[in-house]
Amino acid sequence: MRKELKYELRYGRIHPLTKLPDRQRFMNTLANSTANKLALLNVNGFWNFNHSFGYTVGDQILKIISQRLIRRFAHAVVFHLGGDDFAILAGKEVAHEHFLQNIESCLWYFGYSPIEIANEKIYTPLRIGVAIGYDDLFLNAEFAIKQAKRIGKDLMIYDAQTPSLCNPQSNAKADLTWENIIREALKKDRFEVFAQSIEGGKIQKFECLVRLRHEGRMISPYLFLNHAKRANLYGAITKVVIQKSFAFFADKNAEFSINLSLSDILDQSRVDFLLEKMYEYNVNERLTIEVTEGEGIENHPEVLSFLSLLKSQGVKIAIDDFGTGYSNFEYLVKLQADFIKIDGSLIKNIHKNAIHRAVVEAIVTFAQKVGMQTVAEFVANEEIYLTCKALEIDYFQGYLWSEPTPFESLVLH
Repeated sequence: MRKELKYELRYGRIHPLTKLPDRQRFMNTLANSTANKLALLNVNGFWNFNHSFGYTVGDQILKIISQRLIRRFAHAVVFHLGGDDFAILAGKEVAHEHFLQNIESCLWYFGYSPIEIANEKIYTPLRIGVAIGYDDLFLNAEFAIKQAKRIGKDLMIYDAQTPSLCNPQSNAKADLTWENIIREALKKDRFEVFAQSIEGGKIQKFECLVRLRHEGRMISPYLFLNHAKRANLYGAITKVVIQKSFAFFADKNAEFSINLSLSDILDQSRVDFLLEKMYEYNVNERLTIEVTEGEGIENHPEVLSFLSLLKSQGVKIAIDDFGTGYSNFEYLVKLQADFIKIDGSLIKNIHKNAIHRAVVEAIVTFAQKVGMQTVAEFVANEEIYLTCKALEIDYFQGYLWSEPTPFESLVLH
């Protein structure tokens, strides 16, 4: 018994409540691993759950949070650092962009998918600090989550591969640096559009995704789009995506989609630019506009009018990330959707999660009854694909077939 106690004090143990390795084991793992990605997570307002519902319910919430994190980060290690603090540690085998996508979807999912306990719907929003590529991951992830709390953000990312863009010592300086880089990139045509294939149809389909070329590498939009919004440069990037996507696909026998945000649709200059380029390149019949569930777009009459106009011109509408937040089927009908893109958080564990499978099955059944088609996102392996195919999902998108690829590298039939 004394020997076991000494071992636990030195190397840590599995937390008896959450069944996750504890803080000591996290520190030991971190010191002896080659991991290069770390996210620290804190449950906002957790103290209030204990105060309102009692410690028994608080413990149940921690257990459910732990189970959700394990499902979402199957290729990383999840730790319970104590209280309402968790950590996710990943190595180089987890792709940079895939890790950030998981963090983003996790942030949304926990904020808008309640835990139901004792006839109560309890929301567990997270605050997350991420460090990538630093020698001292823990120090920089801690600084990131503290900065997020200080400025009232849910997520802060520090990436050592782009130190000029993510300087942990000065968030204000980093914001200014980003703005300058984005302005320079717009002037010197450094924004590029990549495409990821959508499998399952007779005609090739692709989703267009923006990237920023800087200092010899391509930077994910997760790192620069929020800065672009704060600097009022987001609209200019949207126009670049429209111009380059339409020009490329104008003479191709392929369908393609672009993403529009609520701010894009409410900005008349961007709407006019989109319509002008649609007619210039004659892409209406092959174009799909993806709008994201959760921005409240169905509550804006301007949005409904805009989407109705697009539909009258032969453009198709896709609802992206469906299945997160306050998902409801009336929303799909109201927006006249042609495609439902089922959120990756439901798809990536569908082959081993009966609840996710049941939710997806309900979405597919509804879609079939109202004449909509479904797309599974985050299809990363054969097991996921076969499960989705058995559920009669129409289209599939994910790393099983391809990562987002530059236009010039696309293989078109």
